[in-house]
Amino acid sequence: MTDRSARRAAVAAGALLVLVLGTLVVEPRLRQLGVTGIVERFDAFRAVAALSFGVPGLFVVAQRPGSRVGWVMVAVGTAQGLGLALGAYGLLGINDGVNDGTGGIDDGAAGGGAGLPGDDWAMWVSNSVWIPAYLLVPTIFLLIFPDGRLPSRRWWPALAAAYAGIGVHTLDWMLRPVTYEQVPGLFPRGYAGVLAGLTGVPDALRTAGTVCTVGAVLAAVGSLVARYRSADEEVRRRLQWVLAAALLTVGLLGVALFVPWGPVIVALAAVPLPVAVSVAVVAHRLWDLDLLLSRALAFGAVSVALLAAYALVAATLGNAIGSGASALIVALAVHPLYLRVSAAANRLVYGDRDDPARALRRLGVRLSDAGAPGDLLERMAAEVGRVLRIHYVAVEEPGGVVASWGRPGGAGADSTESVPLLYQGERAGTLVLGERLRPKDRALLAQLAPHVAVAVRAHRLGADLERSHGRLLAARQEERDRLLYELHDGLGPTLAALALQVDRGRRLVDIDPDGAKRVMDELSGRIRGTVENVRAIVNDLRPPPLDTLGLTGALAELGRGFAGDLAVEVEAPPDLPALPPPVELAAYRIAAEAMTNAVRHAMASRCTVSLRASGAPGVLELRVDDDGVGVGAPARNGFGLASMRRRSEELDGTFELLDQAGAGTHLVVRLPLAVR
Repeated sequence: MTDRSARRAAVAAGALLVLVLGTLVVEPRLRQLGVTGIVERFDAFRAVAALSFGVPGLFVVAQRPGSRVGWVMVAVGTAQGLGLALGAYGLLGINDGVNDGTGGIDDGAAGGGAGLPGDDWAMWVSNSVWIPAYLLVPTIFLLIFPDGRLPSRRWWPALAAAYAGIGVHTLDWMLRPVTYEQVPGLFPRGYAGVLAGLTGVPDALRTAGTVCTVGAVLAAVGSLVARYRSADEEVRRRLQWVLAAALLTVGLLGVALFVPWGPVIVALAAVPLPVAVSVAVVAHRLWDLDLLLSRALAFGAVSVALLAAYALVAATLGNAIGSGASALIVALAVHPLYLRVSAAANRLVYGDRDDPARALRRLGVRLSDAGAPGDLLERMAAEVGRVLRIHYVAVEEPGGVVASWGRPGGAGADSTESVPLLYQGERAGTLVLGERLRPKDRALLAQLAPHVAVAVRAHRLGADLERSHGRLLAARQEERDRLLYELHDGLGPTLAALALQVDRGRRLVDIDPDGAKRVMDELSGRIRGTVENVRAIVNDLRPPPLDTLGLTGALAELGRGFAGDLAVEVEAPPDLPALPPPVELAAYRIAAEAMTNAVRHAMASRCTVSLRASGAPGVLELRVDDDGVGVGAPARNGFGLASMRRRSEELDGTFELLDQAGAGTHLVVRLPLAVR
């Protein structure tokens, strides 16, 4: 909604409010003149309907000029407000015109006084204009709600019946004198008004109009039921309030025909539908209207409450203290309540936008109650959406959306807004909002974003931990599988063969001592070989030189094992700090694999292994450089390089391989010393 259209809607709504207030201002004078009360003459119903339909309707058409539902609401509110004001004007002129000048009523001078200009015709217009405004609501309004169209072409007869019924009843009341309204205490005795000789439309036409109206009302309620049954879940949540309100309104109007306090119930019947529409707009974002409409709906209800309070005070105390004092009493008595209701309405429309402290407290509760990091982000997104009263919130990380709340689309589909989430100066993710925010909203979001960034960081750390745990389990299973193969395929058959040899030697002891001796000699050699195999397996798990010589000495001893094929030089500072066992083992394995690749694939003659610790948190940098021809592409995808990369990533390290033909192979691995 543009500022210009919003101002126009506000001015029109103000004019409507003036019509209602004008009626309330003259109410004490009407009571002095003996006119029946505002409730008994159904003007309370008109006041409520004028504001509850007219104000939101004006804002609807200001933003959506093509909204038929909005225009129906404007027509209802305008007609009721105009009829209310004209009726008060006419009653004041007609009854004041027969005042005897002493504060009493001259019963013998019906219409004999001066009165007000055009008061008779104003009363006639007031008596007829309420009919279409009254009948539009349970018929056409319900038939075309919420999109301004009928559910299908099958409902055209119901719409035609509604128009016919409204037309017949409006014409009937226009062709009758104002005294046709069966409300006692409205006019002085003997007053006839305009069109005194007319009696309305023929009875047959009036009956046909009634049948059309009743049929249209039933069809309108049925159309809401049909829409509800065929709609998706989101539309159902919007329609269920209006459907319930429609049934309640029809029920109240029916009850009002049979109870003594019918006028009060009729006045109450104007409340359910506007309230239901307000809930659909505010809570379920009906029509995706600008938040200004939501505020108009919420504060319209406050205005109705204040007007009702004024009417009550004016009706009970107006004769004694006057209209001005009545207004002052209402202002003093209702102001504290008004502030509270305004704050509640503000929270209803804008959530906690105007209360950052409350928003932060609620966000803190979400943080403390959440379980898994993924659940935490979902809760945070939902809380931001509720706090800012927007229909869609998503949290994105570099890999995509990791949490969302609400449904994208509607008014926010073309006006999304992204807010970077910073943690310790670095971007942890992005908060995507389904609509553009105002500067005041951005100020609140600036206070919420750091807390959401903490949740995003926790989610990322949790995901990294889960991936590391998965890699650890995979590495452990790989190590177990390797041991299984070593024991099953190597040590197992060897031990089985040794057992057979023992049995053979035992059989030969008595019959062939020399043969038994040869078997024992062979058995001894194979046992020593098996012991060496077991030692190799153990050394592969944790090479003993690491415990006795440290990483630098172990690498130097490993390099001497390549003598004749590769000259290995190990460079390390004397103050190299003590390394955690996992880091030490990973560096040893990676360096061993790099030396092997230098001999097998790069055909290098020299290799330099450099160790260096740097950085405040502590990082071990391992660098292996050779003078070979480089590692070929087939070998690049082999097990050796993958194993080295996996060992570095398991410790949250980095792996970098620079391979240029003729310039040797250069491997740089950085391993954090703070191992989790």
